[in-house]
Amino acid sequence: MARGDQSKWPLALSQQEQYEAIYATLTSIRGSHRPFLLTGDVGVGKTFLARRLATGIPAAYYNIAQDHLPQLLTQHNLLNLTPETVVRFVKRLIEQVPTVEAPYVIVDGFEPLLSMWVTEHPKVLPNFFVAFSRAILDCPLLIVVQTSSAHLPYNAFRNDALWPSERRFRLELTLADKETVAETWGVDPVRGYTSTNLYELLATRMGR
Repeated sequence: MARGDQSKWPLALSQQEQYEAIYATLTSIRGSHRPFLLTGDVGVGKTFLARRLATGIPAAYYNIAQDHLPQLLTQHNLLNLTPETVVRFVKRLIEQVPTVEAPYVIVDGFEPLLSMWVTEHPKVLPNFFVAFSRAILDCPLLIVVQTSSAHLPYNAFRNDALWPSERRFRLELTLADKETVAETWGVDPVRGYTSTNLYELLATRMGR
């Protein structure tokens, strides 16, 4: 197996469990509905999981930071880019996806926008989640958001004010998960005991 071919890398147990739960949910939706949210701290494999969810169907996958931020900024100044504007932009992306070809849509890469709102307009940040969670769509949607103790702690979601728990998924890797990933990458499995996330694991392999 080629190390660079991520589509063939096995999912860690926690990733596999979330894959099955998310896939079952998104493919069972009929009619209009509200979107779902996947959160997780840095380096737990959210994007890896999201891309795997999109690859197997195939489903539509969009990364705002990588592919669409320049398009957004040609229409809006970054400091004047509101959460509601981003929601409308994502809805337009979804409308372009033929539901026959893609049974659901995944949108990732919101971190630059979230970081900007946290830094410049912290009172605006909740509007992002409220606006998305209340949107009514014809195509199942999963948005992927990184949580962190410094900018967006997961505790902010505990009371369901930002996003209802029944439409929220959380990826958290166990020690066994990290050991499995370390073995897949050809890193000494003991690194799983000392690495706090997958980025640290990968860095140890690159530094050898």
